[in-house]
Amino acid sequence: MGPKKKVARKRKPEEDSKGSEVEEEIGGEERDGMEEKGREKIDQKKGKDKYIGAHVSISGGIWKAVEECLAIGGRSFALFLGSQRSWKRPALSSTAAEKFQKACAESGFDPVHILPHGSYLMNCGSPKQDVFEKSQALLVDEMSRCSALGLCHFNLHPGSSLGSITSEQCQEKIAQAINYAHQQTSSVVTVLENMCGQGSTVGGQFSELRGIIDRVRDQSRVGVCLDTCHAFAAGYDLSAEGGVKSVLDEFDQVVGLSYLRALHLNDSKGKLGCHLDRHEDIGQGQIGFPAFRDIVNEPRLDNIPLILETPGRPGYEYTEQIELLYSLCVD
Repeated sequence: MGPKKKVARKRKPEEDSKGSEVEEEIGGEERDGMEEKGREKIDQKKGKDKYIGAHVSISGGIWKAVEECLAIGGRSFALFLGSQRSWKRPALSSTAAEKFQKACAESGFDPVHILPHGSYLMNCGSPKQDVFEKSQALLVDEMSRCSALGLCHFNLHPGSSLGSITSEQCQEKIAQAINYAHQQTSSVVTVLENMCGQGSTVGGQFSELRGIIDRVRDQSRVGVCLDTCHAFAAGYDLSAEGGVKSVLDEFDQVVGLSYLRALHLNDSKGKLGCHLDRHEDIGQGQIGFPAFRDIVNEPRLDNIPLILETPGRPGYEYTEQIELLYSLCVD
């Protein structure tokens, strides 16, 4: 697939925390044309039941995430809800929330296809009481922002034991924070992301995700986002022939497909079972194109957000990777 003209620099998810960094300016007429082109792409895609998108920037205002998703031809998107650098952030203004909801409604985005991502500062499984309390408070803040934005899901990394408590004790603390956040908020579903098994992180094994869910009182408000790179790095072989089906079958047996709310689509720089969180562009890593072809043609993954978090390279950034993934769909 050849290089395409870029209308805006693609921002990596972690760059959203850098308030001083601003995307290249795009004029109003060019932006309008870009949004229209994005809508056409969405309408004309193969794979009508697949909602493929990417993690987009909120630079310039949280509603700008909608514009960026349209610009790259996405049908779903992830975003941060504030700075990734601070435990305490300015309150979300009602004006910003209204503009975001209006942009979503006008562009046809259903809240179920939007997946806010939690701050990397949070560690709801921390054995350090001060960190646990700050993480729990931040979780409440993030979920309250979701409610104000009219969103129904909130994705977070479960947490880490820091090597000083057992996995089971860490799972208990994570569930404790979730239960508290559920008491302080309404409706929003906490979506646990599987991890790669690096260090003392919890959630690399499906059984650990199930362990957290079992400890959550309102299980109608908890779900899972499967990250393909994390799963592969944790030892789940998506690259094998029939690997996607096999991994989903195992997830169903251990956790239950009713809990699956989203996927993060990332190839892996590291080999199977490496326990390294190293995302790679689609088809350029150890997982490979065949697995992603199986993913976009798997009926059990219909109607949920499939979110790219890939690094990108010139001529093969989010726009091109979304286009490629839709081209792999068999009608």
